[in-house]
Amino acid sequence: MTDMGDRSGYEDINKKQLSGNLKGAALMVLSGVGFTVYLLLNKLLSSDVHPVFLAFWRAFLGMWMAIPFVAMIGFSKMKTRRPGLLIVRSLCGTLGFTLAIVAVSDFFTLTLAQFNAISFTRPLFVTLLAALVLREYVGLHRWGALAAGFFGVIVMVMPGVFLFWQPGAFDGAQLDTGSLVALVSAFSLAAAIVLVKFLSAELPSMVLLLYANLLSSVLLAPFVFVFWDQVSLQDWGLIAAMSAFGFVSQFCFIYAMSIGDASFLSPIDYLRLPMSAVADFWVFRLIPGFSVWVGAAIIVVSTLYIGWRERVRGVRKS
Repeated sequence: MTDMGDRSGYEDINKKQLSGNLKGAALMVLSGVGFTVYLLLNKLLSSDVHPVFLAFWRAFLGMWMAIPFVAMIGFSKMKTRRPGLLIVRSLCGTLGFTLAIVAVSDFFTLTLAQFNAISFTRPLFVTLLAALVLREYVGLHRWGALAAGFFGVIVMVMPGVFLFWQPGAFDGAQLDTGSLVALVSAFSLAAAIVLVKFLSAELPSMVLLLYANLLSSVLLAPFVFVFWDQVSLQDWGLIAAMSAFGFVSQFCFIYAMSIGDASFLSPIDYLRLPMSAVADFWVFRLIPGFSVWVGAAIIVVSTLYIGWRERVRGVRKS
């Protein structure tokens, strides 16, 4: 009888985990769709409006969208013992998402697929920063995966690496400015993620989201007047839609991770690459080059391997 009860309890836990993973997977797909539309609107709007102007309104409108959710759990949850760390985290996050908007703007020729592929380096930077800042142990396997991941970036932005044995293969090869801006964005967002590890112990995810948008609004407010543009009523509507899609994609991602297994859900995030490739072709009639797909594949495999090694290490410790 005890065995039957134990088996029943085990099956209930499995069903709950499966249900959470399925719901989380659906939310991750929605997050990917929302993020793709968000980037697409950024790119379209940047032909008429400065990207820093867009970044301010993305944060300001996102702040107002987060307030009702924080009100439901109570504003008392916003109390923090680490205001300095919260500000530093917001500085990194603000720089990261602002540079992301700049990277996909009309200022550069970076496609949505290229940007998304480069953004997949965030887990690589998180691992690197965890080793350097948090003093986490990173073994030979993970260092090798890091090196492979960053080689994937080189493959993607410097296609000549495929023909390295031919004379003159690297003539004119250079890291274009758009790719460099996207890499700095990924690094800054990785730094913000590392700092969240300290803050998430005392602040709920939605409170962190509100703080991020609030402090980003304050930090970007002086610049919005410098880059102020005359905006049509239609563009204001698109700006509101851009902010809404950005907020919803963040919310879906956070909620998915809270109800599902991160190791199961994280690979689903890579669906953003084919989604953005479809958007590139549908709107701009652009098709990612072979080097973009190969470089992205190397980055994805290396980040998945790092995640797998971390889980193995966690199991050994337990």
